Amino acid sequence: MIKNSFDLKKDILVKDLRTRIMGGDYAHGEKLPVEVVLAGKLNVSRDTLREALKILEAEGLLVRIRSKGTFVNLPSAGNGKKILVLLKPFAENDASYQSHYLMPAMQQTAQEYGMSLELCPRTYIDDQNLEDAVATLRNDRELGGCVIFEGLYTGEENYIRALQRSGFPVVMAVCHPGDVQTTGFAGVRVDSKKAWQDGVLALKEAGHRRIAFFHPNWIQGYYHDLDAAYDFLRSQGIYAPELICNCPIEYSVIRKELKRLMALGNPPTAAMCTSDFFAMSVMKIANDLKIQMPERLSVMGYCGYPGGRFLTPPLSTVDLHYDAIGRKVVEVLARADRWFGRKNVAVPEIIMPHDVVMRESTMVKRVEPLFV
Repeated sequence: MIKNSFDLKKDILVKDLRTRIMGGDYAHGEKLPVEVVLAGKLNVSRDTLREALKILEAEGLLVRIRSKGTFVNLPSAGNGKKILVLLKPFAENDASYQSHYLMPAMQQTAQEYGMSLELCPRTYIDDQNLEDAVATLRNDRELGGCVIFEGLYTGEENYIRALQRSGFPVVMAVCHPGDVQTTGFAGVRVDSKKAWQDGVLALKEAGHRRIAFFHPNWIQGYYHDLDAAYDFLRSQGIYAPELICNCPIEYSVIRKELKRLMALGNPPTAAMCTSDFFAMSVMKIANDLKIQMPERLSVMGYCGYPGGRFLTPPLSTVDLHYDAIGRKVVEVLARADRWFGRKNVAVPEIIMPHDVVMRESTMVKRVEPLFV
Protein backbone atom coordinates (compact mmCIF):
# COMPACT_ATOMS: atom_id res chain seq x y z
CA MET A 1 0.00 0.00 0.00
CA ILE A 2 1.30 3.45 -0.93
CA LYS A 3 1.38 5.76 2.09
CA ASN A 4 -0.05 9.26 1.83
CA SER A 5 1.94 12.38 2.61
CA PHE A 6 0.57 12.63 6.16
CA ASP A 7 1.62 9.08 7.06
CA LEU A 8 5.09 9.58 5.60
CA LYS A 9 5.62 12.77 7.61
CA LYS A 10 4.34 11.04 10.74
CA ASP A 11 6.71 8.05 10.26
CA ILE A 12 9.67 10.36 9.67
CA LEU A 13 8.79 12.36 12.78
CA VAL A 14 8.42 9.20 14.90
CA LYS A 15 11.88 8.00 13.85
CA ASP A 16 13.38 11.44 14.50
CA LEU A 17 11.87 11.77 17.97
CA ARG A 18 12.71 8.17 18.87
CA THR A 19 16.36 8.77 17.88
CA ARG A 20 16.49 11.99 19.91
CA ILE A 21 15.02 10.33 23.00
CA MET A 22 17.22 7.24 22.84
CA GLY A 23 20.27 9.35 22.00
CA GLY A 24 19.84 11.40 25.17
CA ASP A 25 18.74 14.67 23.56
CA TYR A 26 15.81 14.48 25.96
CA ALA A 27 16.58 13.28 29.49
CA HIS A 28 14.50 10.74 31.40
CA GLY A 29 11.63 12.59 33.09
CA GLU A 30 12.07 15.72 31.00
CA LYS A 31 8.86 17.53 30.07
CA LEU A 32 8.43 18.19 26.37
CA PRO A 33 7.39 21.67 25.21
CA VAL A 34 3.66 22.21 24.67
CA GLU A 35 2.40 20.93 21.33
CA VAL A 36 2.22 24.26 19.55
CA VAL A 37 5.81 25.12 20.52
CA LEU A 38 7.19 21.63 19.78
CA ALA A 39 5.40 21.49 16.42
CA GLY A 40 6.97 24.80 15.49
CA LYS A 41 10.45 23.63 16.51
CA LEU A 42 10.08 20.45 14.47
CA ASN A 43 8.44 22.23 11.54
CA VAL A 44 5.42 19.91 11.43
CA SER A 45 1.69 20.35 11.90
CA ARG A 46 0.10 19.76 15.31
CA ASP A 47 -1.94 16.89 13.84
CA THR A 48 1.23 15.15 12.65
CA LEU A 49 2.88 15.75 16.03
CA ARG A 50 -0.10 14.35 17.97
CA GLU A 51 -0.11 11.12 15.95
CA ALA A 52 3.65 10.71 16.39
CA LEU A 53 3.38 11.27 20.14
CA LYS A 54 0.65 8.63 20.37
CA ILE A 55 2.96 6.06 18.76
CA LEU A 56 5.86 6.92 21.07
CA GLU A 57 3.53 6.75 24.06
CA ALA A 58 2.41 3.28 22.97
CA GLU A 59 6.09 2.26 22.76
CA GLY A 60 6.59 3.43 26.33
CA LEU A 61 9.01 6.21 25.44
CA LEU A 62 6.60 8.95 26.51
CA VAL A 63 4.12 9.38 29.36
CA ARG A 64 1.29 11.84 28.88
CA ILE A 65 -0.22 13.15 32.12
CA ARG A 66 -3.43 15.09 31.79
CA SER A 67 -3.15 18.77 32.72
CA LYS A 68 0.60 18.35 33.35
CA GLY A 69 2.11 17.54 29.97
CA THR A 70 4.15 14.92 28.11
CA PHE A 71 7.27 13.45 29.74
CA VAL A 72 10.17 11.35 28.46
CA ASN A 73 10.20 7.81 29.87
CA LEU A 74 13.52 6.05 29.28
CA PRO A 75 13.87 2.59 30.85
CA SER A 76 16.77 2.30 33.28
CA ALA A 77 18.54 -0.60 34.90
CA GLY A 78 16.55 0.10 38.05
CA ASN A 79 13.30 -0.81 36.26
CA GLY A 80 14.41 -4.25 35.12
CA LYS A 81 16.34 -6.86 37.05
CA LYS A 82 17.71 -8.87 34.15
CA ILE A 83 21.01 -8.13 32.41
CA LEU A 84 21.20 -9.49 28.88
CA VAL A 85 24.76 -10.67 28.16
CA LEU A 86 25.38 -11.01 24.42
CA LEU A 87 28.14 -13.47 23.48
CA LYS A 88 29.85 -14.07 20.16
CA PRO A 89 28.76 -17.19 18.24
CA PHE A 90 30.22 -20.45 19.61
CA ALA A 91 31.82 -18.60 22.53
CA GLU A 92 31.77 -21.82 24.55
CA ASN A 93 34.34 -23.31 22.15
CA ASP A 94 36.86 -20.48 22.58
CA ALA A 95 38.83 -20.92 25.80
CA SER A 96 40.42 -17.47 25.37
CA TYR A 97 37.09 -15.61 25.15
CA GLN A 98 37.11 -13.10 27.98
CA SER A 99 33.51 -13.62 29.06
CA HIS A 100 34.47 -16.95 30.65
CA TYR A 101 36.77 -15.18 33.13
CA LEU A 102 34.56 -12.16 33.84
CA MET A 103 31.39 -14.17 34.35
CA PRO A 104 31.92 -15.46 37.94
CA ALA A 105 32.45 -11.93 39.29
CA MET A 106 29.62 -10.58 37.13
CA GLN A 107 27.19 -13.18 38.48
CA GLN A 108 28.16 -12.55 42.09
CA THR A 109 27.89 -8.77 41.73
CA ALA A 110 24.55 -9.05 39.94
CA GLN A 111 23.19 -11.03 42.89
CA GLU A 112 24.41 -8.34 45.27
CA TYR A 113 22.39 -5.77 43.31
CA GLY A 114 19.34 -8.03 43.17
CA MET A 115 19.81 -8.61 39.44
CA SER A 116 20.41 -11.66 37.26
CA LEU A 117 22.33 -12.45 34.07
CA GLU A 118 20.83 -14.00 30.97
CA LEU A 119 23.46 -15.30 28.54
CA CYS A 120 22.50 -15.19 24.90
CA PRO A 121 24.30 -15.61 21.55
CA ARG A 122 24.75 -12.32 19.72
CA THR A 123 22.98 -13.85 16.73
CA TYR A 124 19.75 -13.56 18.75
CA ILE A 125 19.86 -9.87 17.81
CA ASP A 126 22.11 -9.93 14.75
CA ASP A 127 19.98 -12.31 12.68
CA GLN A 128 16.86 -10.15 12.89
CA ASN A 129 16.18 -7.06 10.81
CA LEU A 130 16.82 -3.85 12.73
CA GLU A 131 13.21 -2.98 13.54
CA ASP A 132 12.42 -6.49 14.78
CA ALA A 133 15.60 -6.57 16.88
CA VAL A 134 14.69 -3.28 18.56
CA ALA A 135 11.16 -4.53 19.23
CA THR A 136 12.50 -7.77 20.73
CA LEU A 137 14.59 -5.81 23.21
CA ARG A 138 11.96 -3.22 24.06
CA ASN A 139 9.21 -5.79 24.60
CA ASP A 140 11.22 -7.59 27.30
CA ARG A 141 9.76 -5.99 30.42
CA GLU A 142 12.23 -7.77 32.70
CA LEU A 143 15.25 -6.31 30.93
CA GLY A 144 17.31 -3.68 32.71
CA GLY A 145 20.37 -3.41 30.47
CA CYS A 146 22.89 -5.22 28.30
CA VAL A 147 26.56 -6.24 28.37
CA ILE A 148 28.65 -6.91 25.27
CA PHE A 149 32.26 -8.01 24.83
CA GLU A 150 35.23 -7.38 22.53
CA GLY A 151 35.30 -4.04 20.73
CA LEU A 152 36.73 -2.15 17.75
CA TYR A 153 33.15 -1.48 16.68
CA THR A 154 32.30 0.46 13.53
CA GLY A 155 28.82 1.42 14.71
CA GLU A 156 27.31 -0.27 11.66
CA GLU A 157 26.91 -3.72 13.24
CA ASN A 158 23.24 -4.70 13.33
CA TYR A 159 23.26 -5.61 17.02
CA ILE A 160 25.05 -2.37 17.94
CA ARG A 161 22.44 -0.31 16.09
CA ALA A 162 19.65 -2.31 17.73
CA LEU A 163 21.12 -1.72 21.19
CA GLN A 164 21.51 1.99 20.45
CA ARG A 165 17.79 2.19 19.68
CA SER A 166 16.65 -0.13 22.44
CA GLY A 167 16.37 2.53 25.12
CA PHE A 168 18.41 0.42 27.55
CA PRO A 169 21.83 1.14 29.07
CA VAL A 170 24.67 -0.88 27.58
CA VAL A 171 28.12 -1.55 29.04
CA MET A 172 31.00 -2.80 26.89
CA ALA A 173 33.30 -5.15 28.80
CA VAL A 174 37.02 -5.11 27.88
CA CYS A 175 36.36 -2.77 24.97
CA HIS A 176 38.96 -0.71 23.10
CA PRO A 177 39.91 2.98 22.84
CA GLY A 178 37.36 4.82 20.74
CA ASP A 179 34.52 2.34 21.26
CA VAL A 180 32.67 4.60 23.72
CA GLN A 181 32.79 7.46 21.23
CA THR A 182 31.69 5.23 18.33
CA THR A 183 28.76 3.56 20.08
CA GLY A 184 27.67 5.92 22.84
CA PHE A 185 27.75 2.99 25.29
CA ALA A 186 29.57 2.89 28.61
CA GLY A 187 32.90 1.06 28.61
CA VAL A 188 35.11 -0.77 31.10
CA ARG A 189 38.56 -1.57 29.74
CA VAL A 190 42.27 -1.62 30.44
CA ASP A 191 44.99 0.48 28.84
CA SER A 192 46.10 -2.51 26.80
CA LYS A 193 48.98 -0.72 25.09
CA LYS A 194 50.46 0.36 28.44
CA ALA A 195 49.85 -3.12 29.86
CA TRP A 196 51.75 -4.80 27.00
CA GLN A 197 54.56 -2.26 27.28
CA ASP A 198 54.83 -2.90 31.03
CA GLY A 199 55.21 -6.62 30.37
CA VAL A 200 58.02 -5.94 27.90
CA LEU A 201 59.72 -3.52 30.28
CA ALA A 202 59.56 -6.06 33.12
CA LEU A 203 61.62 -8.44 30.97
CA LYS A 204 64.05 -5.66 30.11
CA GLU A 205 64.42 -4.75 33.80
CA ALA A 206 65.26 -8.40 34.49
CA GLY A 207 68.26 -7.95 32.19
CA HIS A 208 66.86 -9.38 28.95
CA ARG A 209 68.00 -7.66 25.77
CA ARG A 210 67.26 -10.48 23.33
CA ILE A 211 63.48 -10.84 23.59
CA ALA A 212 61.43 -12.84 21.10
CA PHE A 213 57.87 -11.70 20.38
CA PHE A 214 55.11 -14.15 19.54
CA HIS A 215 51.93 -12.63 18.11
CA PRO A 216 49.28 -13.65 15.52
CA ASN A 217 49.52 -10.62 13.21
CA TRP A 218 48.46 -8.18 15.94
CA ILE A 219 49.81 -6.91 19.26
CA GLN A 220 47.90 -5.93 22.39
CA GLY A 221 47.04 -2.22 22.34
CA TYR A 222 48.55 -1.72 18.89
CA TYR A 223 46.30 -4.24 17.14
CA HIS A 224 47.35 -4.33 13.47
CA ASP A 225 49.68 -1.31 13.68
CA LEU A 226 52.74 -3.51 14.13
CA ASP A 227 55.12 -0.78 12.98
CA ALA A 228 54.12 1.39 15.95
CA ALA A 229 54.81 -1.52 18.31
CA TYR A 230 58.20 -2.09 16.70
CA ASP A 231 58.96 1.64 17.10
CA PHE A 232 58.39 1.22 20.84
CA LEU A 233 60.81 -1.72 20.90
CA ARG A 234 63.39 0.34 19.00
CA SER A 235 63.02 3.14 21.55
CA GLN A 236 63.95 0.60 24.24
CA GLY A 237 66.87 -0.81 22.27
CA ILE A 238 65.37 -4.30 22.10
CA TYR A 239 64.06 -4.57 18.54
CA ALA A 240 65.58 -7.37 16.48
CA PRO A 241 63.66 -8.40 13.33
CA GLU A 242 64.92 -11.99 13.52
CA LEU A 243 63.22 -12.34 16.93
CA ILE A 244 59.76 -11.37 15.66
CA CYS A 245 57.49 -14.40 15.32
CA ASN A 246 54.32 -13.29 13.58
CA CYS A 247 52.48 -16.60 13.49
CA PRO A 248 49.20 -18.33 14.42
CA ILE A 249 48.75 -20.29 17.64
CA GLU A 250 49.48 -23.64 16.01
CA TYR A 251 51.79 -26.26 17.50
CA SER A 252 53.74 -27.05 14.31
CA VAL A 253 54.28 -23.39 13.40
CA ILE A 254 55.37 -22.34 16.89
CA ARG A 255 57.68 -25.36 17.15
CA LYS A 256 59.35 -24.42 13.87
CA GLU A 257 59.78 -20.80 15.00
CA LEU A 258 61.12 -21.73 18.43
CA LYS A 259 63.67 -24.14 16.94
CA ARG A 260 64.76 -21.40 14.53
CA LEU A 261 65.15 -18.88 17.35
CA MET A 262 67.16 -21.15 19.63
CA ALA A 263 69.49 -22.10 16.75
CA LEU A 264 70.53 -18.47 16.21
CA GLY A 265 74.10 -17.53 17.04
CA ASN A 266 72.66 -15.08 19.55
CA PRO A 267 69.37 -16.68 20.64
CA PRO A 268 66.68 -14.94 22.71
CA THR A 269 66.70 -15.24 26.48
CA ALA A 270 63.01 -14.37 26.84
CA ALA A 271 59.73 -14.54 24.94
CA MET A 272 56.88 -12.04 25.21
CA CYS A 273 53.56 -13.50 24.05
CA THR A 274 50.39 -11.71 23.00
CA SER A 275 48.27 -13.81 25.38
CA ASP A 276 48.59 -16.37 28.14
CA PHE A 277 47.24 -18.98 25.73
CA PHE A 278 50.03 -18.24 23.25
CA ALA A 279 52.52 -18.38 26.13
CA MET A 280 51.16 -21.76 27.24
CA SER A 281 51.80 -23.15 23.74
CA VAL A 282 55.32 -21.73 23.74
CA MET A 283 56.01 -23.30 27.14
CA LYS A 284 54.67 -26.71 26.10
CA ILE A 285 56.86 -26.72 23.00
CA ALA A 286 59.87 -25.48 24.97
CA ASN A 287 59.38 -28.43 27.33
CA ASP A 288 59.09 -30.80 24.37
CA LEU A 289 62.34 -29.40 22.95
CA LYS A 290 64.08 -29.69 26.34
CA ILE A 291 64.57 -25.92 26.56
CA GLN A 292 64.98 -25.10 30.24
CA MET A 293 62.72 -22.37 31.60
CA PRO A 294 63.58 -19.84 32.82
CA GLU A 295 67.33 -20.59 32.66
CA ARG A 296 67.52 -20.61 28.84
CA LEU A 297 64.20 -18.97 28.03
CA SER A 298 61.94 -16.83 30.22
CA VAL A 299 58.30 -16.68 29.08
CA MET A 300 55.82 -13.86 29.72
CA GLY A 301 52.10 -14.02 28.94
CA TYR A 302 49.34 -11.44 28.88
CA CYS A 303 45.83 -11.36 30.42
CA GLY A 304 46.00 -13.13 33.78
CA TYR A 305 44.47 -16.50 32.91
CA PRO A 306 43.71 -18.09 36.32
CA GLY A 307 45.21 -21.44 35.35
CA GLY A 308 48.58 -19.90 34.53
CA ARG A 309 49.81 -20.18 38.10
CA PHE A 310 49.37 -23.96 38.00
CA LEU A 311 51.65 -24.52 35.01
CA THR A 312 55.18 -25.93 35.26
CA PRO A 313 56.83 -23.52 35.71
CA PRO A 314 54.06 -21.12 36.82
CA LEU A 315 53.51 -18.50 34.11
CA SER A 316 54.43 -14.84 34.52
CA THR A 317 51.79 -12.56 33.05
CA VAL A 318 50.35 -9.10 32.72
CA ASP A 319 47.31 -9.55 34.95
CA LEU A 320 44.24 -7.60 33.79
CA HIS A 321 42.29 -8.56 36.95
CA TYR A 322 39.25 -10.02 35.25
CA ASP A 323 37.39 -10.32 38.57
CA ALA A 324 37.63 -6.57 39.15
CA ILE A 325 36.54 -5.85 35.57
CA GLY A 326 33.54 -8.16 35.93
CA ARG A 327 32.44 -6.47 39.14
CA LYS A 328 32.85 -3.01 37.66
CA VAL A 329 30.83 -3.87 34.53
CA VAL A 330 27.79 -4.86 36.59
CA GLU A 331 28.21 -1.95 38.99
CA VAL A 332 28.19 0.56 36.12
CA LEU A 333 25.04 -1.05 34.72
CA ALA A 334 23.27 -1.37 38.07
CA ARG A 335 23.88 2.32 38.73
CA ALA A 336 22.91 3.43 35.23
CA ASP A 337 20.45 5.95 36.68
CA ARG A 338 23.51 8.08 37.49
CA TRP A 339 24.47 8.48 33.82
CA PHE A 340 22.09 6.88 31.33
CA GLY A 341 19.84 9.31 29.46
CA ARG A 342 20.89 12.24 31.65
CA LYS A 343 21.69 15.61 30.16
CA ASN A 344 25.16 17.02 30.76
CA VAL A 345 26.43 13.69 32.11
CA ALA A 346 29.18 11.97 30.11
CA VAL A 347 28.88 8.27 29.40
CA PRO A 348 31.47 6.58 31.67
CA GLU A 349 34.65 5.09 30.25
CA ILE A 350 36.51 3.37 33.07
CA ILE A 351 40.15 2.35 32.73
CA MET A 352 40.96 -0.52 35.08
CA PRO A 353 44.41 -1.13 36.60
CA HIS A 354 46.74 -3.96 35.59
CA ASP A 355 49.81 -5.55 37.17
CA VAL A 356 52.82 -7.48 35.94
CA VAL A 357 52.96 -10.71 37.96
CA MET A 358 56.41 -12.31 37.96
CA ARG A 359 56.35 -16.06 38.59
CA GLU A 360 58.83 -18.88 38.05
CA SER A 361 58.67 -18.74 34.23
CA THR A 362 60.70 -15.50 34.40
CA MET A 363 62.31 -15.88 37.81
CA VAL A 364 65.89 -15.43 36.63
CA LYS A 365 68.08 -12.34 36.39
CA ARG A 366 70.23 -11.75 33.29
CA VAL A 367 73.46 -9.91 34.10
CA GLU A 368 74.94 -9.68 30.59
CA PRO A 369 74.06 -5.94 30.33
CA LEU A 370 76.40 -5.27 33.27
CA PHE A 371 79.36 -6.33 31.15
CA VAL A 372 78.48 -4.64 27.86
